[in-house]
Amino acid sequence: MIGPSTRLAALLGDPVDHSLSPRMHNAAFRHLGLDCRYLAFRVSGERFEEALRGLGALGALGANVTVPHKERARRVVDALDEDARACGAVNLVLFRRNGSAAWGANTDVAGLRATLDELPPPRREGALLLGAGGAARAAALALAERTEGNLWVAARNPERIRDLEASLPGLEGRCRPLAWGDLPPEPWDLLVQATPLGLPSRPWDEAYLSRLLDAAPSRALDLAYRPEGLTELEEASRRRGIPVASGRRLLLHQGVATFRLLTDREPPLEIMEQALEGGEAS
Repeated sequence: MIGPSTRLAALLGDPVDHSLSPRMHNAAFRHLGLDCRYLAFRVSGERFEEALRGLGALGALGANVTVPHKERARRVVDALDEDARACGAVNLVLFRRNGSAAWGANTDVAGLRATLDELPPPRREGALLLGAGGAARAAALALAERTEGNLWVAARNPERIRDLEASLPGLEGRCRPLAWGDLPPEPWDLLVQATPLGLPSRPWDEAYLSRLLDAAPSRALDLAYRPEGLTELEEASRRRGIPVASGRRLLLHQGVATFRLLTDREPPLEIMEQALEGGEAS
């Protein structure tokens, strides 16, 4: 039952209609008997800082941050954890008692490490990363640790690729920019999709998707996910026999890290996983 002592946790982004974070975190709160609720709010860029201040004033536990605000969030917190500092993006803001945005963390990086570790071993060197925004920066940091060889980065804004290469540790001499729509001129092992493509409002260009998978990567990871069913990349990869990790796996692993920071409690992993799959926690 919601009452005056109920603590709020939030997700701020645009869009958020597809998000399974509320289902996952509220299931964990219920299981542990915590008087907390997790809600998603669609917030535009110009209202983002105002929304954060409001949550702080209400005594919220914290706020997850998703597209397109992860880099913006980095600039409004007082301190950063190691992964947020390294990748230049924040996906979790925790508040001081006075309501200010005290600390920014990036639990996406931990989630990506765990998700990449669930994929089959690589067959060759090299990876192709689609995107250069906040999610892609977290992915690049994890890829720098978990892969060898060149990291090809395709994005619509070449300047963002240059900034990503210059600011991320472990990419020196490995980052190779690509124009959007181009493919690496050499064999590569892993495809990581870190753009909004695949969300219900952002369909793929089918020809580009086919060319990517016809290049025969041995593994794929789609950071996007849909509330029900598979993304286009997941479906197309499975048809070709390419092992693919869903964005739901990333959501689970980053959610576990987020829950631990929000509550200082050990997350109920199985309950959170059931919630994402539409089980009892739905």
